[in-house]
Amino acid sequence: MLLFPLIIEFQGTSSWIVGRLLRSRSSSLRREHSLSILKSSPTISTSATKNLPRLVILIPAYNEEDRIESTLKCYQEFLLRSSSDTDTTCLFREPEIVVIDDGSTDATLEVIQNFPSKISIHTVAMEENKGKGAALARGVQHITETTRTISSSDYDYDTLILTQDADGSGDLVYLNGMLERLEKLLLRDETETIGQQGMVIGNRNYDIFSPRGITRWGFQTCVRILTSNELRVKDSQCGYKLMSVNTAKVLYKNLHLQGWSHDVEVLFRAKLLNIPIDEMSIDWKDMDGSKVTETGIVKVSVQMLWDVIRLRWNYSIVKSWKLDC
Repeated sequence: MLLFPLIIEFQGTSSWIVGRLLRSRSSSLRREHSLSILKSSPTISTSATKNLPRLVILIPAYNEEDRIESTLKCYQEFLLRSSSDTDTTCLFREPEIVVIDDGSTDATLEVIQNFPSKISIHTVAMEENKGKGAALARGVQHITETTRTISSSDYDYDTLILTQDADGSGDLVYLNGMLERLEKLLLRDETETIGQQGMVIGNRNYDIFSPRGITRWGFQTCVRILTSNELRVKDSQCGYKLMSVNTAKVLYKNLHLQGWSHDVEVLFRAKLLNIPIDEMSIDWKDMDGSKVTETGIVKVSVQMLWDVIRLRWNYSIVKSWKLDC
């Protein structure tokens, strides 16, 4: 009976980004002025566009040849609309998608490479399958390395990372709300320099009486018990996460849990480091082709339970797992 509640859905969606992250109070004032220009002007000037944040969407993919193309198409169409210099709702500049192929054994890599891209889409191929957490960690490393070479020394302040799953389950209408919440976290003290840390994650709306609603509730209950309710969110496993690049660098560096349970470690680290987190309710559409079902519900449930127990034991009791900041 314990295993049944531990089944969890790892389906993804997309979400985007708007706003402007600056270093000091004077920069914050310039940000407000720029936003007022965006709201009142019929078009967006080049200088205003340059002041918007960069967006990098990070997608881990394993054997997704049947779903990744439609996801990329959906994401690309949104990014093209949202980054247009002539669009008064322009949200960001230099949009980019980074897909981490987690050792796929099908044609996932070929599908991505043959996709007719109109924006920057990069693929990082891992030699073997190591798990979703490992793929995301590799993606964050790639983003920070490439961002440092192409951007100014302020790259930590104006680049935002959006993690998504490969199946494209979510709705993009929540972008504005998530970015507004993230800005409040990053600019939480307007009398001094802005904060460099912050994350906003989705809280998936499920029918609690549906099979997936029941299993999700059961797993989250187990996580809250085992972590003493320290994660500060209701839905730890949602792949819809928006964060500053500085936050990603800290939370995804040298993860001990590299598979399905990595989200719990990421949030537990955020708690230990006092990184501010907010959560936003989002609608969710589950897609066919869940890797949990393919792997085996019982096997995944046992592994996830064991991972969360190991996390609590090693971080809080024997303290053999250290934060590598």
